[in-house]
Amino acid sequence: MSYNLPPLPWLRAFEAAARLGSFTLASEELALTPAAISHQVRSLEGQLGYPLFLRRNRHLLLTRLGENYLPAVRQAFSDLSLATTDVFGRGQQATLRLRCLQSFAQSWLISRLPRFRAAHPEVRLQLHTAGWAGTVESEQLDLDISYGQGEWTGVLAEPLVRGKVLPLAHPDLAKTVPDLETLRHAPLIEIAGVTESWTRFFHRQGLTDPLPDPAMVVDQSSVALDVAAQGVGYCLVFDAFAQPYLAAGTLVPSVRAAYQQDQGMYLLRAPGRQSSPDLDKLITWLRAEAQQSV
Repeated sequence: MSYNLPPLPWLRAFEAAARLGSFTLASEELALTPAAISHQVRSLEGQLGYPLFLRRNRHLLLTRLGENYLPAVRQAFSDLSLATTDVFGRGQQATLRLRCLQSFAQSWLISRLPRFRAAHPEVRLQLHTAGWAGTVESEQLDLDISYGQGEWTGVLAEPLVRGKVLPLAHPDLAKTVPDLETLRHAPLIEIAGVTESWTRFFHRQGLTDPLPDPAMVVDQSSVALDVAAQGVGYCLVFDAFAQPYLAAGTLVPSVRAAYQQDQGMYLLRAPGRQSSPDLDKLITWLRAEAQQSV
């Protein structure tokens, strides 16, 4: 089988430069010179036929095509890393391999992990995060926590956390938007690839006129939350992701228009994969933590 792929070093240079926002920082991470990173990225752009970055006074900004390409590149590297670990990285003691969305890890899971370690210090846990939702792969993961409607095929799906979609903004910015009609024309932060978009949100409120172009497009809920917390615009996110920001007061609901969504976080397992005592402990703990957070 022939694959239509750019050279792997070019993709590594692109991913590192996009993540770090700098050819210099990418060069330090990859042990290359900044000129080499720049050359590899330009070679990638040349092969693709489109620019991936806007270069502004030594700062890098992703183009729209670059924003759309980056999640797929990250996912490919994540899958390759998991496969490598699965085949070559096992130690004498079994390790549970858990994957979840980066936004879920940052906003919900990581702060709770000390309680899991305290309750089960004997369990070795390997955590992988991904920018976009995926599905569990039987030979690579023990458990996947993914975002969706529970309609996956070929996996065992169990609801973990359900909730509402909230329009959020910095407290100072939220004061300037008294109603939905004003919000339609405010700076909106869109999350690429999500079902619960701003367009769908306003349609649910009975407002069907076309929206202006978003002020910013990002690839993850965690980035949207961070950007909104700086007062740049309004984000629309799953409330489980937003809890740390709401608790800290860095974000507040911008209008009273939250709605119960059809999606949520699910535990996904491959049906043919044998369970283990350690996996049972992890799943039982996750269920208990989710119940306490309701």
